[in-house]
Amino acid sequence: ENFFAWLMMALSLFVLVQAYLISGFSSISSAGTFPMGAAAIMVVAMTLVLLDNRKLEKPDADGLKDELRLAAKQVLPKVFLVYAMVIIGYMILIQPLHFLPSSFAFLLVSMICLKGSTVIKSLIISTLTLACIYIVFQYFFRVVLP
Repeated sequence: ENFFAWLMMALSLFVLVQAYLISGFSSISSAGTFPMGAAAIMVVAMTLVLLDNRKLEKPDADGLKDELRLAAKQVLPKVFLVYAMVIIGYMILIQPLHFLPSSFAFLLVSMICLKGSTVIKSLIISTLTLACIYIVFQYFFRVVLP
């Protein structure tokens, strides 16, 4: 858990620096203000996590390799890895299939994969959700979906 926490702290600091590079902190309404605020919250949260982790007992591991294996089981469960593959598939399919068909497939597979509903209910929810998205973007925002 400590390794993951330090990794997240490094990522948080990287995000903070990148957010600052957007426009600096020239004013409260500048483009980088919101990202800097979010990144600062990430840094503070990870600092608190790292401080709390000092109080935890050491894991029952024989070495770094064993500790990383135990941490991977806790941090990356099977459902996370499967859903990450679903997201990657969506990112790959959105270009050739365009927004509506790929988003329909993504919603349908997501609901089935995460066991949120039956196949029929997932079909209905996915169809209604995309119909609402299409109507809002096409008629209210006048944005053509890719």
